[in-house]
Amino acid sequence: MKTALLVGGTAATGIAISAELRARGYEVTIYHRGLHEVPELDDMEHIHGDPHHESTIDHDLAGRSWDVTVATYGRIRHLAAALRGRTGHFVSISGTPVVGMQPGVPMCEDFPCETAQHAPAGLRGLLAKIAQTEEAVLAAHARGDFVSTVVRYPYVYGPHAVVPLEWHVIRRVLDSRSRWIYQGAGLALQGRCASPNAARLVGLVLDQPQRAGGEIYHAADTRQYTQREWVELVASAMNHQFEAVDIPAAICALGRSAVPMAGEYNWVRASDVDAGRLRHSLVSNEKARLQLGYEDAVTPADWIRKTVAYWLQSPPLVDGLSGRLGPDDFDYAAEDRLLAWWDTACARAPDCGKPLVRSHPYDHPTQAPLAKPVQATPH
Repeated sequence: MKTALLVGGTAATGIAISAELRARGYEVTIYHRGLHEVPELDDMEHIHGDPHHESTIDHDLAGRSWDVTVATYGRIRHLAAALRGRTGHFVSISGTPVVGMQPGVPMCEDFPCETAQHAPAGLRGLLAKIAQTEEAVLAAHARGDFVSTVVRYPYVYGPHAVVPLEWHVIRRVLDSRSRWIYQGAGLALQGRCASPNAARLVGLVLDQPQRAGGEIYHAADTRQYTQREWVELVASAMNHQFEAVDIPAAICALGRSAVPMAGEYNWVRASDVDAGRLRHSLVSNEKARLQLGYEDAVTPADWIRKTVAYWLQSPPLVDGLSGRLGPDDFDYAAEDRLLAWWDTACARAPDCGKPLVRSHPYDHPTQAPLAKPVQATPH
């Protein structure tokens, strides 16, 4: 039987990747620290260790080899070095924040990596290492150590996600919040990927090693939503609707706790946050569709509903220690102060002139012109 090593495996995409591997006839071994177990993976072999250090990786994986390896966790450059000659195809999971921001959309695989100068505040000091890891994995392919492919994730949503952004919305619904503050009218486009869709791409990469070897692919849902549409989708799964309030960054600087999800701006390039500038970070999956035949395994709307149902049953911790959510992410007092100020300011808004309606620029004659006699053209 073919064998597969899945490093990580207990977060958002682990169950789905395991299912993709098993559907392809692989016997799957999970390598992780053993801190989080999920029932769906109980029947697989587990290696409990630490995939972050050369010494522990050498100890934990000593004498073992696998046909394919999918590394979703740990220090992947150490894993790649340790598995040289011990795996046939090495798939490294990276992240789209490593991609340098360019004017326009979408974000493509051939864009240069982000510079340290512009790195998001939440990834400062780490982004360069992610880029170096990608280079090391692709260099291993060029040397012939194994076939290697890099798959970059954007925000991945689903049960067991390490970053449960949906809880920003769910908790406000549970707490009977009626208004949602947006900046930039909530029109920013951010790449997202349902966990089964990310896993489907990994499966297609493994199916086509000759095509996927030495390549980078972006995982992303084919259908994407603006921030406001995404909030509305999550809220509608709980039969709730927020009143949208658009307050510009000139009034409340980006990243302040008076705005829902403001802490997530720590994952936007620091220079943009400092300038109060919102950009799209729409991720393209066109390369995966054209080269590998990728199609979504689930629709975003359906998977959002399933994700909401999971978090309602298994709420994440909001302690500032586990995961990313802390009490400041739900600073309702600051939100209410900002909303009260905004309502007062709007009540004093000046007369903004008259409505402007542009008519269609082309003429629309109401009567046909009188027919003119036809004159013969002399030859």
